Amino acid sequence: MNLKLILVALTALLAHSAFSQKGYNQYIQEEGLKFGTKWGYAKDAEGNRKRALLIGIENTNKEPVTYEYTINLYYEGMLRESGAMALDCIDGLKSRIGKLNGIYFIPQKFTDEQLGSSDFNFTIENLEVIKVDACTEETAE
Repeated sequence: MNLKLILVALTALLAHSAFSQKGYNQYIQEEGLKFGTKWGYAKDAEGNRKRALLIGIENTNKEPVTYEYTINLYYEGMLRESGAMALDCIDGLKSRIGKLNGIYFIPQKFTDEQLGSSDFNFTIENLEVIKVDACTEETAE
């Protein structure tokens, strides 16, 4: 009994540290999807390197899921920018990480100083997660 408890605790610790090792802070966990975030840099459509909110997603379900969500950016308590993540799919027990998989959001209406300010905040909202039989080409990774 104690061995089982130790194994469960160790597994939970290792799962948490896998996200943490890449510098992501766990943001939310819903319906088997864990979302982590961190600030980094990514290239915009013109190829310019810009500050970006990198998002890591881990599917802890055995089944693949489709998901979509909205990112809202606030400054001084007011919504200043919003962006939607279109329908995407992730296989069961897999993860997708920020720049590597193109999961990031580059704010357009903020300076680096504003992004680093205590007056800046972001939320991930309107998260929809649906278990599916398989990821299809329309929702493939």
